[in-house]
Amino acid sequence: MASNRERVRFSGTIRGEGHEADCTIAATKVTLPGGSEFAYTDYDILRVSKELPEGNYEVTALGQTFRVRLKDRHWLAAM
Repeated sequence: MASNRERVRFSGTIRGEGHEADCTIAATKVTLPGGSEFAYTDYDILRVSKELPEGNYEVTALGQTFRVRLKDRHWLAAM
């Protein structure tokens, strides 16, 4: 049986560089066969409640935190 994938949106919070802002995130929700286990992947930050300076940030959503970088008005995954 194949996994099920669907694009979803949810709210999050961005923190860093002395700033905090609300954001809207899109991600792919992957549900494993049987439907009881799932994970999110392919995160995209769609909207941020205020303009932020370039730099390193942490995004918290759905109980998870991941690092991102704002560069040239684009959100990138941080290593």
